[in-house]
Amino acid sequence: MNAETDTDGTGRKPIVKEAPVVTAVTRISAPVEDVWRVLVAFDQYAQWHPVLSLDAKPEQVVVGAEIPGRIAVDDTAEQDVTMRLVVVQAPHRLVWEGGSLDAILGKHSFALTPQPDGTTELTDSEEFFGAAAAELVPTLDQLREEYSRYGAALQARVEGLSG
Repeated sequence: MNAETDTDGTGRKPIVKEAPVVTAVTRISAPVEDVWRVLVAFDQYAQWHPVLSLDAKPEQVVVGAEIPGRIAVDDTAEQDVTMRLVVVQAPHRLVWEGGSLDAILGKHSFALTPQPDGTTELTDSEEFFGAAAAELVPTLDQLREEYSRYGAALQARVEGLSG
């Protein structure tokens, strides 16, 4: 866990000294370029991602682009989201932000690292900021499992297209 909490002596909600972070690492049996192509094919997320569908084309992969979408956690709850691309370093790094500092702002990053055996190591990480970020600390292990599931879904999609 990367977050430390403390109180300010008033009995109010904890203050986050470091932003909570969740990270999952997945090895994908495909070159970085193949993983990148699937990662930035935003309009195809609904075909492989367990909870996220996005409404943008790959040509919109530029810093500052706003990517609208939906998160469907279960069959009944669906939430509209908008991610703003803040880092695009093809084909190695993609970072987007979504949310609000008034509640929770997530800074989600994908790092693709080529391995000597021709595979790709995907590091999927999200750092949380904002007034309610401290409330995520007890759920970081659960979130880590979810991000591992997302990495496995990306792995299956990429390897299914490559193989």
